[in-house]
Amino acid sequence: MAVSRKQKEKVIATLIDELGRAKSVVLTDFTGIDVAGMTDLRVLMRENDVGFTVVKNTLLRRIFSEIEVDGDQDVYGMMEGPTALAYSGDEVTPIKVIRKFAEDHDGLPQVKGGMVSGQSYETSKLLKLADIPSRDELLAKFMGSARSPLQGFVSVSSGIIRKFFYVLNAVRESREN
Repeated sequence: MAVSRKQKEKVIATLIDELGRAKSVVLTDFTGIDVAGMTDLRVLMRENDVGFTVVKNTLLRRIFSEIEVDGDQDVYGMMEGPTALAYSGDEVTPIKVIRKFAEDHDGLPQVKGGMVSGQSYETSKLLKLADIPSRDELLAKFMGSARSPLQGFVSVSSGIIRKFFYVLNAVRESREN
C-alpha cells in the first residue's frame, strides 16, 4: 500500500522533532532479521528508552537536511539499502543495545554508522563508543570513588577513639587493682 503525501509529511515532522532532540542516532541495516527478531529488537529498544524506526533513505535525507546535519558524505553515504534508525537522548545507549542484540543474533542488525552529538562516526568508531560506560555507571563509579576516602577517614578516626577508650579502661582497671 502506498503511503500518502500527508502521512509522509507527518512521519517527517515527527522524526525531525525526535531526531533534533536526540544526542545519538545509529543507522543500521536490518536485512536478514526475521519478524520475531525485529519484534524482540523493538521490545529491547523500548525497554531502554531508545526510539527505533525504519525509514526510507529519501525521507531520511530530507530529515537530515531539515535538522541541519552536516552535508558530510559520511552521513549520506551510510544511506544505502534498507535503513533503520535507533536514537536516544543518551549518547551511548542505542549502540550498546544494538551491539548486545547483534551478539545474540548472528551479528544482525549490521551497524552502518551514525552520529553522536552532531558528529558522524563510521561503524568501527561507533562500536568503540559502545565500550564507554553509560552516564549512570560513570556517576556511580564517581560516587564510589568520592565516598572511599571519607570511609577511610571515618574508620581511622573511629579507631583512634576506640583505642583512647581502651586506654581509659585499662587505666581504670589498674587503679582498681
